[in-house]
Amino acid sequence: MHDAYVPWPRFDRRALLLLLDEQQRLLLCGSCCRGWTVPEIRLGSDADFLGETNRFLRERFGLPHPRLSALYGLHQTRREESWQYDRTTASRIYIARISDAQSANWQKSGRSHTRWGLSELKHRRREISPEGIVPLATGYLEGWLPDGPLGLP
Repeated sequence: MHDAYVPWPRFDRRALLLLLDEQQRLLLCGSCCRGWTVPEIRLGSDADFLGETNRFLRERFGLPHPRLSALYGLHQTRREESWQYDRTTASRIYIARISDAQSANWQKSGRSHTRWGLSELKHRRREISPEGIVPLATGYLEGWLPDGPLGLP
């Protein structure tokens, strides 16, 4: 799937990772601005989404060939939002399974790393950005979001 055409100024490109361990917990990072976020990879204009995601997972978690499900979409930041003032962001969200040991190592690697299960995700959903990540993660965990590539309008 090719990125949608977005006129100048060029948009941000990001891969967001929904990393789920064997206990069905989502890995989260403490955000510099507020709340929590999922691991995120910022990409250059010529970088390959899947290639950079695989590189990150290989280097950070030792996953040489992860099985990924992917969601695709564009996000337009509203003027009243943060530093991303009036920018279009092309995002791909990848869902990957990791082991409990890998998620424990992630949490130990920094004070701002944590793992939340389904009930905590639902209860604290407003603390997690970007908006919409929690419904995707919970939908996947609850089984109503299909396991496979999806296209978002």
